[in-house]
Amino acid sequence: MAEVRFENVRKSFGTVDVIHGLDLEVPDGSFAVVVGPSGCGKSTLLRITAGLETASSGRVVIGARDVTHAEPRDRDVAMVFQNYALFPHLTVARNIAFGLELRGTPKAEIAERVARAAAVLRLDGLLDRKPRQLSGGQRQRVAMGRAIVRQPEVFLFDEPLSNLDAQLRGDMRVEMKRLHQTLGTTSIWVTHDQVEAMTMGDLLVVMNGGRIEQIGTPIEVWERPASTFVARFIGSPPMNLMPGRLDGDRVVVDPAEAPPSNDPAASVIGVRPEHWHVADEAALLDLHVEVVEPLGSETLLHGRAAGHAVAVRLAADRRVRPGERVPLAVARHRVHVFHAATGARREAVA
Repeated sequence: MAEVRFENVRKSFGTVDVIHGLDLEVPDGSFAVVVGPSGCGKSTLLRITAGLETASSGRVVIGARDVTHAEPRDRDVAMVFQNYALFPHLTVARNIAFGLELRGTPKAEIAERVARAAAVLRLDGLLDRKPRQLSGGQRQRVAMGRAIVRQPEVFLFDEPLSNLDAQLRGDMRVEMKRLHQTLGTTSIWVTHDQVEAMTMGDLLVVMNGGRIEQIGTPIEVWERPASTFVARFIGSPPMNLMPGRLDGDRVVVDPAEAPPSNDPAASVIGVRPEHWHVADEAALLDLHVEVVEPLGSETLLHGRAAGHAVAVRLAADRRVRPGERVPLAVARHRVHVFHAATGARREAVA
C-alpha cells in the first residue's frame, strides 16, 4: 500500500486547461472519492494517476516514487473501468488471471490468487462461466477480481457502477466498502453520483472546473460546505440558497423581486431541505406547495416562498397537498451563510 500525492498538477489539451494546479494527498490505506460534474477534470486526474494521460506540469507521487513520467505498467496501480472491459471469449477465471498470465506469473501462484480473489468477491461458483452468463453486478465483481489479483499499491475506479440499475448500485456500494475494509488498499474512486460520494469513502474531494472546491470527510463536507457550489452539488434535493442575512438570532430572507444588492458584504443563506420545520408561530417563509413527492419514508415538497424555489423534506406522516400553504421555520444553527459575490462560505454553522 502507499499514499498518493498530486503536487501542483496541471493538464491542458491544446489551449484548453482541464486541471489547474491541483494539490491533493490521499493517505496510505484510505478510500478517497473524487466527485464533481461532467467535465470538471476528475476522470482526467484518474487517468494521469494511472499513466494513461501525462500531466502537463507538476508531480504525481505514489509512496516514495515519483511516477509522473513512469509507464502505466511500472506504477503498480490497478484500474477498474465503467464498462468492465472483460474478454467475452474467456471464462471468469481466465479473465481474472489475464494480467498475471501476461506477466508470466507461475501457474500455481495464479491459481492461488484467483481462488483467493474469487472467495473474497463471492465468485467461487462462477469461475467457469463466460461474461455473457453473468449479471451486471457479477461482471463488475470479475473486473474487481482482475484488479485484486495483481495486488497493487493503489486501486483506481472510474465510475464503475454507472451502468448498473439503482438497486444493484446500492448492493455494489456495500460490496465495495466491504472489500476495502478487507484489503485496506489505497483507493481513489471517481463519480458524479453524490450518493456514492457520501457513502463510499473516508475522504471526499469535490472538484469544479479543474480545481478542488473542498476536501474533507463526507460528513464535514455535508455539514460545512465551503462554497455555494458544494452546497448545491452535495445533497438531493440540493441546499436551498436565497439572498438574505442573519440579524442576531433572526434569519432574514430577501424577496426574489427585491433589486440585487451592490453591497460587497451581501450574503446568501442556505438551508438544507431536511432542516426546515413546519412553524407553529413566527414563520420565516410561507411555502406555496406546487409538487408533492411521497417517498414512503419521507415526503418532499417543492414550491415557492418569497418568490424563491424551495424544497422541503418532511416526515412521511405529514400530509400535504399541492396548492396548500405551509409555514416554514429553521433553527439558527441550521443556517449556512455565503458571500453573495464569491460564493465562499462566510459563516460556519454554530
